[in-house]
Amino acid sequence: MDTQMAIGSSDLFIFARTLSRDGSEVATRDAISRAYYAAFHRCRAWELSLPELGRNEGARGGSHQELINRLKNPSRKCGEVLRERSRTNGAQLEVQRDRRQLADYDLEEDVMPAVMHDQLSQVQQLLRRCDEPFPVAAMTLPRP
Repeated sequence: MDTQMAIGSSDLFIFARTLSRDGSEVATRDAISRAYYAAFHRCRAWELSLPELGRNEGARGGSHQELINRLKNPSRKCGEVLRERSRTNGAQLEVQRDRRQLADYDLEEDVMPAVMHDQLSQVQQLLRRCDEPFPVAAMTLPRP
């Protein structure tokens, strides 16, 4: 019998940190990638808890770019605190995605451990920001 094991963004981040201790370039690259996906999945879940989704304005692209666009262009219904969090999450997620693309696709480029450590640090910040409670005013707004 097949059993599926659900994982969360924190599991991906823990795995990224585990990979970061390996020291090899392939582990460094994979740690960057896993950390990005931890951030992507957490931002996607966080966005769904907002009073209203942002606008998909900006660069064209797939679901990753569209999420970044919406986070960077939050709805006014979110209130200023959540809008600022959203813009910050979108900006960080975009940088993290660019690093992931470097790690996954630019195999001829060296990826330094410092890039990985910066990725891990920023993803940790983003995960913590997403876990912060919403301001009471934002929670009272109905979502259409």
